[in-house]
Amino acid sequence: MQVTLGSTELRTLISILEKEIEWNSNIAVRVVTSPSAVAFYAAIPLNLHAFIAMPAKIGAGAPCDVITGGRDVVALLSNSSGLIDLDSLEPVAGVEGAALSDLPPSTGWQIPINAVASDLIPIINEAVSEFDRRSIGLGERGKTDLAEEIWNRPGWGGLPVKVLYAAQRLNLIWDEPIKISSATCGSWKRLSTPRGQVFLRATDPVGRNRMRLVS
Repeated sequence: MQVTLGSTELRTLISILEKEIEWNSNIAVRVVTSPSAVAFYAAIPLNLHAFIAMPAKIGAGAPCDVITGGRDVVALLSNSSGLIDLDSLEPVAGVEGAALSDLPPSTGWQIPINAVASDLIPIINEAVSEFDRRSIGLGERGKTDLAEEIWNRPGWGGLPVKVLYAAQRLNLIWDEPIKISSATCGSWKRLSTPRGQVFLRATDPVGRNRMRLVS
């Protein structure tokens, strides 16, 4: 299937995906099409998921739903002028792909809580500064425990600090009055921004991967 993206959408998408790869060089991406858009869903560090959807002209053929390597997606987009042949993406399997088997719900979300991004940046900056200050002299285990303590604190709108941090790291929010919202649907929590969304799914603490320091 071929899809066509506008130049602005193409540049924005490449920029965000490159940030995801910078955070996890082996990241996998699930590429899904609808009648009027193409979406890119990735499992990012801190046990979170990022969802980026862009309006697109969708060509003829069966809808696309493939899990592939993030680097392959960026290479395909970067070498195109906006006309993208999704059939050229090679599927991947394994742990990275398994993390993308369930997409967030599209309906059933509670009434969102609204804010502007510039009000949240101080929360993120304070969390990063606290980690830098308190982690001095700690070993790897101590830094991991400290990261879990700080990132799991309430941030805003029912979302922990790590969701806000991830959005900033991917350039979904920055220090400007961009409209954002948070919402909940069952075990899912969502931060929505004009550029994309970050999702958190509540899991059994026993089965959750321990956090690591990310920078």
